[in-house]
Amino acid sequence: MRIIFCALAVAGLVATASSAREVTHALGTTEVPDAPERVVVLEFSFVDALAAVDLPPVGVADDNKRERIQPVLRDIIGDEWTSVGTRKTPSLEVIASLQPDLIIADKTRHEAIYETLGQIAPTVVYDSLTGDYGDVLDEAARIGEAVGRAEEMAQFQKNHEERMVAIRDEIAAEIDGRQAQFGVINANGLWLHSPQSYVGSLLDYFGFAPVMDATGDDNYGELYQQVTLEQVSELDPGVLILGKSEGEPSLDQDWADEALWQEIDAVQSGKVFDVSSDLWSRSRGMLTAEVTADDIRGISQNLK
Repeated sequence: MRIIFCALAVAGLVATASSAREVTHALGTTEVPDAPERVVVLEFSFVDALAAVDLPPVGVADDNKRERIQPVLRDIIGDEWTSVGTRKTPSLEVIASLQPDLIIADKTRHEAIYETLGQIAPTVVYDSLTGDYGDVLDEAARIGEAVGRAEEMAQFQKNHEERMVAIRDEIAAEIDGRQAQFGVINANGLWLHSPQSYVGSLLDYFGFAPVMDATGDDNYGELYQQVTLEQVSELDPGVLILGKSEGEPSLDQDWADEALWQEIDAVQSGKVFDVSSDLWSRSRGMLTAEVTADDIRGISQNLK
């Protein structure tokens, strides 16, 4: 603990060395340096927001798997960040050793350690894990303000909107209100993402109709629901998009010969599509949304 608190003290000196301003976020108000340069981010969508304004983070909670940071982001921020561990349980000692002048944390994952993070460096908190696409846009704008690059973020978001609208218009005739369901699948289960989730809201943005009913809550368990083959069969999606990890086994391989699987509309009509779970489910940003949009454009071409 002595090592950690020595690092905390050094980090605190760094954080107060320049002029600061108040930034309002999900857990209150924090004094943040006018132009922070050493930023640690604890969710992938926050990496995306920094990339949008060309600010490489010094530390990233990358789940100890650097490949989870998508190529579209690495092309901008490079590959020099230090891993601070997993998003669920980042290493406070490693974070402190980086002497950050700003930490960006997630409300759902990090509320319990918010006060401790604040002892290391000014910390702002946003809702990435349970936010939808609209929340991503709002929070990116707030992050742009927090890092002193509001104008750059506003310009990026203007261009981002234009790119997304262009793809939406291009594929509108093929989508045309079709029902589509996204889920993450691996060898242990299938988790369907509700209409209120990030991917659910993104599919809605591109004109797909939901398969699942909207829930009254936006908590993690409601947004991401583990289901059985029987439950998928009852939903009977016409388009099924499955997020997978490359090279890893998944339950749909076991279900392939099951009658319930074969009777699902999407399976019968050849409208089951495999995509990257790292991109679609974990990334939840603007630059990565544009790559996801390219996937959706490809899917739409197979709906004609």
